[in-house]
Formats: sequence, structure tokens, C-alpha cells
Amino acid sequence: MNGSLVSDLGLGPEIWLFLSLLGCVTLFFKFSRVWSVRNLDLFLLFALVPGMMLSVGDAANTPWLAFVLLFLGSAAWLVRCLVDLGLPRRPLLEPNLNASGLLCLSIGVLGLLLVETVSLPVEEGAARNPAKPSGRGDLADKAPAPGEENPAVKQVIEIAPLPNSLKHQRPQVIVSRVLAVLAHLALVSGLWLIGWKHFERSITGLSMAACYLLLPYTRMSLVDSGQLISSALIIYAVFWSARPAISGLLIGLAAGWIPACLGLIALWAGYYQGKARIVYFSVAASVAAGCALIGALSAAMGLGLSDWARALGARSIAEVGLLPRFEPRGTGSFWVGIDSSFRLPVLIGYVALVMVTVFWPARKDFAQLIALSAALLAASQFWYLDKGGTLVLLYLPLALLVMFRPTLSARRLFRLSRQHASGAPLP
Repeated sequence: MNGSLVSDLGLGPEIWLFLSLLGCVTLFFKFSRVWSVRNLDLFLLFALVPGMMLSVGDAANTPWLAFVLLFLGSAAWLVRCLVDLGLPRRPLLEPNLNASGLLCLSIGVLGLLLVETVSLPVEEGAARNPAKPSGRGDLADKAPAPGEENPAVKQVIEIAPLPNSLKHQRPQVIVSRVLAVLAHLALVSGLWLIGWKHFERSITGLSMAACYLLLPYTRMSLVDSGQLISSALIIYAVFWSARPAISGLLIGLAAGWIPACLGLIALWAGYYQGKARIVYFSVAASVAAGCALIGALSAAMGLGLSDWARALGARSIAEVGLLPRFEPRGTGSFWVGIDSSFRLPVLIGYVALVMVTVFWPARKDFAQLIALSAALLAASQFWYLDKGGTLVLLYLPLALLVMFRPTLSARRLFRLSRQHASGAPLP
């Protein structure tokens, strides 16, 4: 976590973590309602920080205590998202800073974040990210050997406005950084759009965006394009939830990129009704299956697409633990040295949870869809084979939606009731 920005300011990781917590408390803690769900959620956001810091501090030999803390934090958010199903009404809790101040803060922090995303050295980006997949450094992190580079590609890289830390890296690294920048922009804009359009409060969207930028997980996984891309796709699927074809495309792409999102395909199928369900499921399942087929054919034919996908952060089905007999490659997993038969009940429990959420509640509304999506992504951390528990950024934006969701206005409730009566999906 000692990246260039922090070390140049003379801040150690503990001081930086304290400043992140202080900033979030200053902006969002409700001092007039100390015993509120909002304040509990605010501290719950930092529940996984101790485990993440332990993972970063000893990445070569992650201590067992780190996994215990990560699983406890994931379990806490799983329970919190399920409890949210019984909290339909929310008091209007404004942030402690007005909209202009939040916008100024968000733009400033986002600018710093994007600059560091581009300029961070490859070694530092990998060292601070506890969720970096094992065995990925052989392709993405090494500079190309002499004579290995394509002359045309090398010329484009030389004239491109890139920092010196990326000038002599492989094209996969540069593309990964570009995707990470775009994903950060998509997440911030998506959170704001959901607050503006779905929650009907622009300041709520600004609050979620500012909280995302201030939380320590964002900076830990700053260049993890695998998590960032899938998370951005899910957020925009939430935004376009009224369009089953678009949401199916986005959820299918997220599941094809990181199979931890596969449970969302079934969950969202239970959200839609009638023809919308058929359209959504056919698109989502086709896209996810197409991604898996392309990866398998590329690996079999030696086309190199699977190598590019791995370098950009994508995970295969075997790596994430959906095949019980597959063993972890490195030491960054709780399941290292544990017989695969012990992981099978965890997979069965996850599948059972997915099936329950598909059929219950029978007619899901927008708030329930968000909470259940976050719950399934948090539950996937328990069976995730490589670096399980560390993929916090995968469900963090959804957790922010759960945390900041207000009670719907009377006008919006009337519009939703009309759509519900007509059999249309609830946006």
C-alpha cells in the first residue's frame, strides 16, 4: 500500500487508513442519530480492512488470521444485505457536506486516483493488491525481451503520452491500465446516475461516488482491471435494469470476465417477469457461454486471447474454484493444503443460496435486487479458490447502493405500482 503518492506525502499505510476513516466519518456519520443503520454501515465498510492489510503485509505467506478476518467481514456484509430485505423504509439522511462541496471533493480525488492509476509502477500496483491472482506475473509484469516487441506497437507506445514507468512494459499492461481508468470513471458516473435517476436525489449519487473514492479498497485494487471491469458492468446493469436485453448483456459480460458473478445470472432472471425474463436470460446466458467458449477455443488453438484475458485480470472457471478438484496455484488462498472435498459443501451452500434468492421474494423490487446481488457476490468469497475474501471491490459499489438507498418517494411508488400491475419489471 506504500504507493508513490502516499510515500511522497510521508504517510504510512496506517496513517493513510486513519485519514480515510476520518474523511468518511466526517462526511457521512450522522451525529444527530448515533444509533442509526447508516452509522453502522459506515463502520461496517471498514470491517475488511484489517484482513486486507494483513494480506498485503505478508503476500508471500498470507497468515491464517487474515483469511479469518476477511471471511468474518464478508459474512457481516452478507448478513447486512439479507437484513436489508426487511428494511423497506429509510429516513432521509443527508451528508454533512452540500452538493457543491461533494462535487468538488469527488472531482479532486478522482483526478488524483486516475493520475496514480496511469503512473503507478507495475511492481507497486501488484504489491498493494491482495486480490492479484497467483501465477499472473509471468506475462503481465515482465518487460518484453529484446526483439520480442512488434515494431509498430513499439512505435505507438513511444509516441503515446504515457509515463516512463509504462513506456517499456508489455502492451497488456498498458491496456489493463486504460481499462482500469475507464472502469473507475464508469463506477463513479454509474453511482451518480443511479442516485440521480433511480433514487431521485443527485446528492445521494454524489455521496456514493465520494465514499467510493475515499474508501481504502479503491486504492488497494487501484489497477485491478479484473475487479473494476466486472464491478462497473454490474453497476450499469443496475442502472439499465428496466432494459432486460442491456442488463443481460452487461451481467453476462461480468460473469464471463469473473465467474464469481455467475450467480447473478440466475438471480436477475428471477427479477424479471414474462417475456422480459426470457429476453434477459437468453442474452446473459449466451454472452457468458460465448466468453467461456472463446476462452477455451483460444487456449486450444493457441491464439493467445486467453493470455491477453488473464493479463487484463480475467479469471477462469477452474481458478475461481467452481471445479472442486482444481487446486490453488500459489499460497494466496485459504484452501491451500485443504482437501477439495471440504470445499464442496461450501459450493453446495452457495448454489442453494442462489436458488433461494431466485424464487424468494417472488416479485422482487429494485431495492431487493440490489441487496441480493451484493449478498451473492459477498457469499462468493467463501468458495473463491484464489485470493478468496479479497475481492471486496467486486461488491463494494453494490454495498454503497444498499447503504445510501433512500425510501422511494410517493410519486415514484405510484409509477412502480403501475408497472408492477402491468407485469413489467420494476426498474
